Amino acid sequence: MIKELFINETENLTVKVVDGKIDALRTQKLTEKAVRVFDEENKLLALSAGIGEIDEKELEEKAKSLLSLGMSYNYDLEKDKQAEFSKVYESYTLESLEEKAKTVLNDLNQITDQFVFNGTVSAESLENTLQNSLGLNLKRHRSNLEFGFMMKMKGSGNIMDAYTGYGAFKFDDKKYAQFLKDTDFIAKACLSEPVSLENKNYKILFRPGQLLSKFKSDINSSQYEEKSSLFSDRLNEKIFHESVSIKEVYDNDELQCFVPYDHEGIIKEADLDLVKNGVLKTIIYDKKRASKYGKQTTGNGFRAYNSHPGPSLRAIDLYGDIELSSNLIADDIVILPFLSSGGDFLPNGNFSMPTQLAFVFKNGKFIGKAPQITITGNYLDSFNKDFIAIAKNDLIPEVLSKKLIYTNCKVNL
Repeated sequence: MIKELFINETENLTVKVVDGKIDALRTQKLTEKAVRVFDEENKLLALSAGIGEIDEKELEEKAKSLLSLGMSYNYDLEKDKQAEFSKVYESYTLESLEEKAKTVLNDLNQITDQFVFNGTVSAESLENTLQNSLGLNLKRHRSNLEFGFMMKMKGSGNIMDAYTGYGAFKFDDKKYAQFLKDTDFIAKACLSEPVSLENKNYKILFRPGQLLSKFKSDINSSQYEEKSSLFSDRLNEKIFHESVSIKEVYDNDELQCFVPYDHEGIIKEADLDLVKNGVLKTIIYDKKRASKYGKQTTGNGFRAYNSHPGPSLRAIDLYGDIELSSNLIADDIVILPFLSSGGDFLPNGNFSMPTQLAFVFKNGKFIGKAPQITITGNYLDSFNKDFIAIAKNDLIPEVLSKKLIYTNCKVNL
């Protein structure tokens, strides 16, 4: 019988901000623990999990009793690996975090007196442990600092009119100054007059996450192998414009990603090319799907503490020939959707994106906010016939993503 132990230990320090003032301080510690057992002879596995200081032996015995459910497995487990990975640059106490929050609120209130800020200043520390009785013993420890605020215009009937935020593994004075500069732009842009637009195609600057959520499912082995992916049977074929390259990253401070191993014990040693020069290079597999479909795992088996692993991505990044956003938008009307909620993707890649706040630029200069609009298109087209470029975000670089996708889409008033 093989035993596997999985533990997440999280400590979260939070300063809650209501109406621009510190409202509450909170410390939360959470231990999530799970034991899986593997019956090698009968190729069966079972899981037992709980929250808090639960005895591992108790979880193990419960997992053994659940083998009768008959859940099978057909892959080898990792063994004889020991490693510790850490990305901890600084630590906070609740008192020091409160002082940081006071400074942030003071800086924000100096930027604008037209908005009320609601949100949190938080510091989180996470330690993950993955062990098994075959000699696997991996640990990951990371900590990060985050500010997240809803911006409500004074006198507004909306829950929020805009937002701002900053996140990093390590506080950086230069990036913090940019966060304040971004917030100043957002506040002024939100207060600006609406620009008259038409129902037609415009050039759009999208954040990657706004366009790539369907892509993430399309390269998932479950969808790919069951033929529900738009890319089924198209591995190593051109799917996007040749200027588009996308990779999964496992250790990237800019994207706040630090995931050096997956939850099946596969240690990453290099980023993973997903699309290179427009060609689909990788479909992601965990051990179960790799075994089922006769493929190799890509080290993408991830899980919640109380579930079995499934294929999932870490952070993704766009790379290659990248130009500054400010240069790309120098000669036309361009819309940057900022606050969007609702909408979805259809199985064919069509999407609808209701946008409550968007910024309009003309000849490289900000000219006002858009009225409430809905942006529609097809994400495959956005990376093919409608694609213009991958842009480095120098417009709102700290609050928004570092890269933007520049493409044409339909704007509906």
